[in-house]
Formats: sequence, C-alpha cells, structure tokens
Amino acid sequence: MSLLTAFSFNKAQAQTCVQPPSCEDLGYTKTKADCTNADMVLKCPTDTSKVTCQINPVPCNIGDVLYGDGYCYKEGKAPANINPIAVVFDAANRLAVALTDVKQNGSTGSEEFYWSSGYCDTSNLVNCTDSSTVITTCGTDGKANTDAILASTCNGTTYAANAINSYQISGCSKVFCLKGKWFLPSLRDLNTIYSFKSTINSTLSSLSSKGASQLKGSNYWSSTEYGNTIVWRLSMSDGSRYASGKGVTSYVRPVLAF
Repeated sequence: MSLLTAFSFNKAQAQTCVQPPSCEDLGYTKTKADCTNADMVLKCPTDTSKVTCQINPVPCNIGDVLYGDGYCYKEGKAPANINPIAVVFDAANRLAVALTDVKQNGSTGSEEFYWSSGYCDTSNLVNCTDSSTVITTCGTDGKANTDAILASTCNGTTYAANAINSYQISGCSKVFCLKGKWFLPSLRDLNTIYSFKSTINSTLSSLSSKGASQLKGSNYWSSTEYGNTIVWRLSMSDGSRYASGKGVTSYVRPVLAF
C-alpha cells in the first residue's frame, strides 16, 4: 500500500468515527443545583456541568431497614423500585432478620414445627454444651450451621432448615438475598436479636403495610446443636435459652448476611 493510499484510507476512517452519545441520552439531565445534600452527584464524562442525582445509601445500623439492593437508606429516601426485605440486628457482622416468620413449607407466616423428624450428631456441626460460650464462640456461624444441617441425612427431614432454604422474598434484586441465601440463625444470632427486640419490633411494625410482622414472645429454633438429639432454642419473651429435643415445636425466623 502506498503512502498516498494509506493516507486516504485513514482519512476515510476518521470521517466515519462514531460520535459518543450525548449526556442527555446517558441520563445526565440535571445540574448540581438540582441535587439535594442526601444525593450522590454523578457527572457526565463528556460535560461535567451535566449530572445525575442518585440517592445516597447510609451505613446500616441496628434497627435500620435493609432493602433488596443490599443498602440501607434514610427514612423515605429509598428508590421507588426497591423494596424492604429485612431489619438489621448485627451491624458489625452485617446480619439482618427477615420481615416475617416462615411456615414449614417456606412460605411467609407463623407456625410452630419440629426442628427435624429424626436425630443424630450432625456432621460438621459443633456440639455446644457450655451455656457460657454458646452465645459467644460456639456454633455462632448460622450459615455454616444451616449448610451442615441441610447436608445431613441422619436427622430425617430437617424441617426448620428446609423451611428457610425454601424461603424466597419478593423485592430481592441482588444475589445476597435470593432463595438459598437465608439461614437458620445461630443461638448467638437469636440472642442478639432478643437484645434489640424492641428496636427491631418497632421497625417491623412500621413496615406492616409491606407484610412485616413483629417477633413473637415465644420460642425460636436456632441452628446451634447441643448434641445428637438436642438443639438450642431461645425464648423471645425473656431471652431464656433452652437445650430442647429436636422433636419439640418452635417458630422459625430467617436471617441473612448482606
């Protein structure tokens, strides 16, 4: 190819370069003055005077509403298309409790049912027999506990873990809250929930129009095992902890990490 031909070719290419979309086409239709102090200001890359205002999430604290995009927002500031899915109960470990109890079939609603139909010393599940450590260092990872329970075959039907594993909430828009991500809380989790019960119930009450229901003053199953026939549960009426048979009935409330 001659230099003249190459020059003509490159000139033709330059004449057919595609123009980038306008700021307006990209959604940058406002100026900085249009955004409030609670908004994030995102500038157009080709004209920084054009911006878009996005709602700014806030750090999640105990009692805050967790939404389906994985963020907490100031009251009344959540995007219109994002729904609440849980209430934060452990900000340090980023854990939140579901808006409702679950039934044995995994649907929303409250009913008492067995932990399992049979019993065994569950593989990969630590036996926590010391009441002084069971809410601090023993069997505290509810997700790992639930995975071990679901993987077991000697417990028969693991009703409590199965119910939560089947739980699916509308309004979840990210992977973290999909079906199979929720788990049976550890006894430490339940104890933390009880410690902030009044704050959590207040938030749940404010979300009643979204189908939320307060924690009952009754016993809830944990995923922390005491031994082959016994599992820990906690009373939401006074915080009492019980090592109970797997064939006793209690309520179940899912939790998740976000």
